[in-house]
Amino acid sequence: MDWTLALTGMLIIIWSLSGLWRPEKNVASVEGWRKRLNELKAGASESYFEERRQLEAYPPPEHATITKLRAVSLVGMSIGAILIVISAFR
Repeated sequence: MDWTLALTGMLIIIWSLSGLWRPEKNVASVEGWRKRLNELKAGASESYFEERRQLEAYPPPEHATITKLRAVSLVGMSIGAILIVISAFR
């Protein structure tokens, strides 16, 4: 048994679990960013110096949806499982 591959597979699976259990956390950050930017454009005061410029310059990825995050997590878990199986036969 190759312990390096097994450990790598386990770490990939553990890392991928966050996308299955709490994908809404990542999507909520995109929605919060969009909401705050709209508030600033409507004339709300900034919480800190150049908040609006910072929000416009560093947007979060727009492709972050719950379905896509779960799909990527499942791919990661599959890769981790494959590595564990391969390590068992080495």
